[in-house]
This record gives sequence, structure tokens and C-alpha cells, in this order.
Amino acid sequence: MVHVIIGTAGHIDHGKTALVKALTGIETDTLPEERDRGVTIDIGFAYWQDNVTIIDVPGHERFVKNMVTGVCTVDLALFVVAADDGVMPQTREHLGILNLLGVPRGIVVLTKVDLVEEEWLELVEEELREVFAETFLEDAPILPVSSITGEGFDALRAAVEAEIARVEARPDQGIFRLPVDRAFSVQGFGTVVTGTVISGEVRVRDALSLLPSGKSVRVRGVQTHGRDVDVARVGARAAINISGVEVDEVSRGDLLVQPGYFKTTYMIDARLHMLPDAPAHVTNRTRVHLLMGPREVLARVVLLEGETLLPSESQLVQLRLEEPGVAARGDRFVIRRYSPVQTLGGGVVLDPQPVKHRRFRDDVNDALRELEQDDPTQVLLTRLKAARLQPRTVLQLASEMAVSASEIESQLIALVDSGDVISFVQAGKTMYVHAMCWRELLDGIGDAMRVFHEAHPLRPGARREELRVLVNGAPADDLFAHGVEYLVHAGVLRSESALIGLRDYKIALTPEQEEIRDAIARVLKDGGTTPEDLKTLPDAIQANARSVRDVVSAMQAMGNLVRLDDALIFHPEVMEDVTRQLVDYLKENGEIDVSTFRSLIGTTRKFAVPLLNYFDTQGITIRQGDVRVLG
Repeated sequence: MVHVIIGTAGHIDHGKTALVKALTGIETDTLPEERDRGVTIDIGFAYWQDNVTIIDVPGHERFVKNMVTGVCTVDLALFVVAADDGVMPQTREHLGILNLLGVPRGIVVLTKVDLVEEEWLELVEEELREVFAETFLEDAPILPVSSITGEGFDALRAAVEAEIARVEARPDQGIFRLPVDRAFSVQGFGTVVTGTVISGEVRVRDALSLLPSGKSVRVRGVQTHGRDVDVARVGARAAINISGVEVDEVSRGDLLVQPGYFKTTYMIDARLHMLPDAPAHVTNRTRVHLLMGPREVLARVVLLEGETLLPSESQLVQLRLEEPGVAARGDRFVIRRYSPVQTLGGGVVLDPQPVKHRRFRDDVNDALRELEQDDPTQVLLTRLKAARLQPRTVLQLASEMAVSASEIESQLIALVDSGDVISFVQAGKTMYVHAMCWRELLDGIGDAMRVFHEAHPLRPGARREELRVLVNGAPADDLFAHGVEYLVHAGVLRSESALIGLRDYKIALTPEQEEIRDAIARVLKDGGTTPEDLKTLPDAIQANARSVRDVVSAMQAMGNLVRLDDALIFHPEVMEDVTRQLVDYLKENGEIDVSTFRSLIGTTRKFAVPLLNYFDTQGITIRQGDVRVLG
């Protein structure tokens, strides 16, 4: 059964509360101040049927933010205009707000018809048709009624019934979310919050998060229309008894959500539409009241496409919040002037977790225009493209887009099959990256490798992190590792001894460097098992220390010497002879200690210990206490 939310709207004292009472028999003004003053201050609730809730909202200009709270989730608006007053200031403001919030349909209720003549009634209806032109109420029925005499209510009930039957189930992203519009405490039960389930479902014993505080709560009970239920689904008005927070820790506008899918934000990318009759224009960094459902925060409007936003115009903007907010792509919002507080416009959230943008960037604005599309697959591709070289898991994408993981996964499978997305497994997790970004990474690694070889001609390759920082776009470690692995298998790169290089790259020494190489080789061979180390070698061959170090690195890469650590180096023929002597000794005697090994090869402890450690790492020997055995 589809849950339907009906909301009232209209100027103060035009009969909204009396209308709801006449329809349902329920008095929605429950606050003592409301009854004393005869004015609706906060939202009130009544029930039409088991699956239909009516939300009564205040009409006074001072309570517009409460009005937005009431109508932010409605499926059908009962737009109330008093016949004796006609169009008034909040008539126009409420109409503009309903349009901005994307309310799909409405019925215009012309109240207090018992107070006017027929001719006057016709004039008011004519004026309304002019006001409603090019709005969602343009073709809505206008039904005259009197809450005093009961005139017109049969026709109104029939019209409401017909509209209820036309309401389709809300699109459900599968992730539970409920904006809190009321919070109170019930003796013996604790904290209770109410709101409309705008996505997913909630059950008793569910673990949820309360945002923006981030507190963890658990559901103790769920009610809809005053009855205990096991589950409340999308579209339902629900009262949820929660444990884990006190009532004074919950505020109107907080969100009760499924953990892991929503984050607080201080920036929102959006399309902002100005009302045709907006009382002021917006310039860059204009301070405004931002109303997102029941939540109100102060924010600055950063214009991304121009210097000024005039009435009736729209523009891509970044809203920079002064307090943490919570939003999802597709959410509607309203902005009001900072002072005097008047409604200026509203729009649709495109990205609830953006980075800070510089203005007038074509790439930024093009990406945001792509996010305006209704195709969820295209939006997913845009998200991956925006992530560039930072791959995403299914759960990360589901969290960023506030869509269930199963829906995201099915879209990704199709995109991988079509070649638009690349997937890979790293550390047991399946990661996804846009195919264009993947190609950009592979090209970037190749370019960085060529730059490295040009800058270090005597080094056979770069260490992984050394190469990664050279790649434009700062790829994530896991994506970079997969890119390197791919290029090694493709024969573009080689990976040896923790170094990465172009497969066809060969070290080429200059004539001067060849002379240094030959001198180093002679000195090391003559030194045998007590060779010069890297500190004394430059003096031994009378060469520049930097040049010697560079050539040693090249010789190591070409196999012309064996390097034990940063300083100790041996001629490869000497190492072969030492290895042979050690293996022969162990075959005959079974074990060897440092002192015996030192005497065996005719060296000192300075060289004996590093040599034995080297043989351990090569698997030639195994250390057992103070001795080595054959590996």
C-alpha cells in the first residue's frame, strides 16, 4: 500500500487548520499558544486513512521555516486561499516554495466562500488562475468550500480521493533515511522522534545513526498513525522510539539514517533557481538561510558561472555551510534572505560531498551538468570520473550516492561488461575506476618512468613510491600497484629487486664512467674478502665521490658487483669464490660460526658478519643460534 503525505499551504488565517479538522475531525493546533492565539505556529498532523497523513503548516511569514518542514515530503498539496482575502503575500511565497520543492500535484481549496458573493468568487478564481500560471497548480482544480456550512466538502473529498489514487510509490534508494521534525520523551519509553521515511525502511531493533552528531542509536519501537508496527517503509509517517540518546540531544532537522551511507558536510554543489518575484538578487558569497527539509543552517552562496543571479535565473552554485549539514543527491532545498528573512529561491542537490571549487572552471561545471541527468548509470559514471585516480568500492559509491549497495553493484557489473569501467581486486577488495581514468593512469606511469630514466640514467629503475609521486593526479596506492602490475604483464615495464623500469631501458655509461667502472672492478677484485668500502673507494681510485656512487649503483644493476648494504661492496667473482668455500665447508662439517667463517675466507669481523647475514637472506645459510647451517 502506497503511503501518501498531504500538506496544507497558504496565507495565515485562510482556514487551513479548520479545513483539516472538517476533513478528518482532528484538531491539529495542539500547542497552548496556538489555541490561545488562533494561529498555527508549528506543524500539526491528522490522519485521513491508514495510509494517508495530512500535515498542517503555519501560514505566518515568521514561521515559513516550519512550513518548509511540513511540506518538504508531501505528495499532494492542499493549497488554501480564503475567498474573502484572495491572493496574499504568503500565498505567493508558499506557492514559490512548493514549486522549488518539486511538489508534484495539488488541489486549490477556496475557503470561506460563505462570506462572499458569487461575483466576487469568480474574480478571485480568475486571479488565482493568473497567479498559478506556469506552476504545478496551473491545471489544478479550484474547489470552493466552507468549513462553517460544510459547502463543497463532498466534492473536495472526492477530489482528494482521486488524487490519492494517482499517487505513485516514491522512488526508493533502499537506504533508510528519516528527517526528524519532532522529538519528545515518553515516560517509560524514553526518546521518540517523528518524521517521514523518505528512503528505505526501519524495523524494531535496527541499529541507526543520528546525524550530524554521529551518535549510534537502536530502535525500540515503531509506530505509524498511532499503532505499533514491525516495519515502517518509504513514504510512511513514523514515530520511532530510540535508545542511546536523550531527547535534549536530538534537534529538528537531525537525520536518522542507516549507518555507513551518509556523512555530514560543510559544502554542497547544487543548481539554484531564483523565484520570479524574489525580493533581491544573489551575488557571490551572499549569506543566506539554507532550509533542507526540517534543517536550517546559515550558508554562503558561491556562484560558479557568473557574478550575479537575478530573479527567474538559475546557476550552478556551491553552498558553503556554517554548520554541518546532511544531504543526498536529488534533495530539494530552499534559500531565504539573511535579513530581512524572505524566500529567494531553491534548487536541487547535485553533489553532497564535493571538494572546494574554484569559480568559472569549465571542467567543474561540465561535471555538475552531467550530475543533473536523471539516468542513474550516467550519474555513477560521472562520480567515478570525478574520483579520477582514486578508485571506489561498491560500499564507497553507495555511501557517496546514498543508494543501496546491491543497486550500485548491478550497475557496475553492466558498466564493466560494456568497458566503461575497470574493476580489479586489491587486498581482497574489488575496486572500480572509470575507463578513461584508467587509461590516463597507464599513460601517466609510462610518462613518469621515462622522466625518471632521463633524470637518473645510471639507475635501472625507481622504487614504487618514488615513481608513484611522479605520476600526475597522485594515484591511490592500490590503483597504482594494479597499474604497474598490468604494465609489467603487458611487457611495458620490468620489476626487479623492488625497482621498476621500462623493459627496453639499458644503462649506458659515458667513456669517463666506463673508466671509473673498470677502476672500481680492479680495486674490488684486488681487495678480495677485505675490499674498499663505498666511503674509501673514491680515494682508492682517485675519483669524485658522487660519480663513484652513481657508477656503483649502475654496476650493481648490471651485475658487475654485489652490494651487501649501503657501504659494503664485493666483486662478483670474489663472492662466487666465498660462496663455494662456505657451501663446501658446510657440506663437510654441518655448521659454521663467525670466527671459523672469518678464518675460512681470510677476512675480518667487519666483513664476515654482513656476509653471513647476506647468505641468510639469499637462503644459502640458515642461522641457528650462533652458528649457520646449509640452507
